[in-house]
Amino acid sequence: MPYTVTHDSEKCDGCLSCVSACADTHDGVANCRILKSGKAFVYFSCMQCKKPQCAAVCPTGAMRRENEVVFVVEELCVGCVNCVYACPWGVPEFNSHTGRVNKCDLCKDRVSAGEKPHCVAACPNEALAVKEVKPPAKKVAKKPARQASAKEG
Repeated sequence: MPYTVTHDSEKCDGCLSCVSACADTHDGVANCRILKSGKAFVYFSCMQCKKPQCAAVCPTGAMRRENEVVFVVEELCVGCVNCVYACPWGVPEFNSHTGRVNKCDLCKDRVSAGEKPHCVAACPNEALAVKEVKPPAKKVAKKPARQASAKEG
């Protein structure tokens, strides 16, 4: 099931519980952020790009996209940081504790086991939720209407 993490800014009080929970489970590096925009708080994480630039520049294939999720295969990451510089959103981060790159993978292993992502589970206000993303309906190409010729009619 393709899914995303949604954020309800009206419920978010900027407590950063989501960020702390993510950092606690990813060797000290949070893969999400809470940003302040005026009086509201905004959740920011990986955009899960359809054509991820981070994966395109990865020399080892550690950064990849499968089943709508962009993630890092830790064992293959050599910490070259090409992905860090290629991402237009500045999402991947080098983790000095591991010598590898971290980024949000939507806690795909937890979700496939029926659990919520760490950030969602930690939110005391239920401002974060997992939402299924339905693929857009395929457009059926219409055949062009037959044009009447001058001889008809």
